[in-house]
Amino acid sequence: MSRYNEMNIQHFANLVQEINVSKYTQEEYRDIVEEIYMAIFRHNTNGEYVIETMPNEESNWKVYKPKQTQEEALALIRERNKHGGN
Repeated sequence: MSRYNEMNIQHFANLVQEINVSKYTQEEYRDIVEEIYMAIFRHNTNGEYVIETMPNEESNWKVYKPKQTQEEALALIRERNKHGGN
C-alpha cells in the first residue's frame, strides 16, 4: 500500500471517529460516512468512480457509469467543459 493511501485511510478513520453518533439516525450516519469516504477516496461504497457535481445538481456526487476509470471520467468532464458545461 502506498504512503498516500495509508494517509487517506488514517484521515478517513480520524474524521469518522469525530462524528457524534448520538445526533444522527443510522441512515443519516451511514450517509455522512459515505460522503466522507467519497470525498477522500473518490469512489462510492460500490467501487464506482465518482466526481463532485455542480452546486445546483441533485446530489454531491455523480457516477458516470459503473466501474468507470478515473481517466474515463476526467475525459468526459473535459469534453463537457469544452462544450460549455452542457
